[in-house]
Amino acid sequence: MKQIEIFLYDQVVGLDVMGPLEVFTSANHIRQLQGKAPAYQVTLSSEEEGLVTLSSGVQLKAERPVVQSADNDYFMLMGSFVAPDLALNTELVETLSAKARSAKRQVSVCTGAFLLAATGSLDGKSCTTHWYYSGRLAEMFPKVKVDAESIYIQQGNVYSSAGVSAGIDLSLALVEQDYGVELAMDVARSLVLYMRRPGSQSQFSTPVNLRQKAGSRFNRLHDWLLNNLCGSLSVEQMAEYCRMSPRNFARRFTQTTGVTPAKYLEQLRLSQARGLLESTQLSVEAVALDTGFGREERLRRVFLKTLGVTPSIYRQHFNT
Repeated sequence: MKQIEIFLYDQVVGLDVMGPLEVFTSANHIRQLQGKAPAYQVTLSSEEEGLVTLSSGVQLKAERPVVQSADNDYFMLMGSFVAPDLALNTELVETLSAKARSAKRQVSVCTGAFLLAATGSLDGKSCTTHWYYSGRLAEMFPKVKVDAESIYIQQGNVYSSAGVSAGIDLSLALVEQDYGVELAMDVARSLVLYMRRPGSQSQFSTPVNLRQKAGSRFNRLHDWLLNNLCGSLSVEQMAEYCRMSPRNFARRFTQTTGVTPAKYLEQLRLSQARGLLESTQLSVEAVALDTGFGREERLRRVFLKTLGVTPSIYRQHFNT
C-alpha cells in the first residue's frame, strides 16, 4: 500500500486537494470490491495539527504536523493564490525541503509548484503549473524549466501538474503507474470523468491558442487553414493566400507565431486529429485522411513525436 501525504495550508484550493483525494479513495474502493488490499493510505498534514481553511471557506482537519509525519511514497504540495508568497517563507521551506527529501516521490499541483521549486526539488527539471502563474514561476526560480502548456509532467521521481482539475489527470496517471491502466480507467469511470487526458495534452484549446499567436496579421489565414486541413497545403499556397512572397511570408509568419508555417499547419492537423479520435469512431486511417496527414503511418509518427503515444493508445485514454 502506497503512503501519500498531502500538505495543507490556509487558502489552499479545495479542488487541488479533493480531486486527487477522490481519485485515491476511489482506487481503494474499487480494489475493496475486487477483494484486494487498499491501494493508498492518505494523510493530511499542515504546519500544525487542526483545522485548515480552504480558499472556499470550507475547513479540513490536518491529522498531524508535517514535521511529525512519517516517510512517504508521495509528498504532495497543492496550489493557491498565496503559494508564491509562501515559497518565500524560509522556515516553512526548510520544513518542506526536509519532508520532500524523505519522500520517494514529490508532487505539485497547480501553484504548489512554487513550494516544490523552493525546496530545490525542481532545479534543472521541467515542470508545469497553472498557465497564469508560469511566467512568475520562471522568474522566481530560474533554475526550473517551466512548461506553460502541459497538463502534467514527470521528471524522474518529481511530478507536477497544471491548474486545478489537472491534478485529477496527474493522480490518475499515478494510479496507472502504481497499479496498471485497468485500475486507472476503472477510477475514471467511477468518477464519471469525460476523459483521462495524457500529460502532454495542452492546457489550452490548440486552435484558440494558435489563433492568438497568429495575431491580426494572420487570423484570416488561420481560419482558412482550419477549413481546408484535408487538402494538400503548401507554404506557397499559404503565402499566396496572404498575398506575399513565400520567403517574406515564411519569415514574417515565424516572427509572429514563433513556429514555421509547416509546424503551425502540423499542430492544427494534430489538434483536429485528436478531436476526431476523442469524439468519433472513425478509423485511424480515416482520421489521417480527413486531417490532411494522408497516410496512417505519417499520423502515427507525428503522434509519437509530439505526444509520446500512438493514435490508438491516445484514443483509449478517452474511451474510459
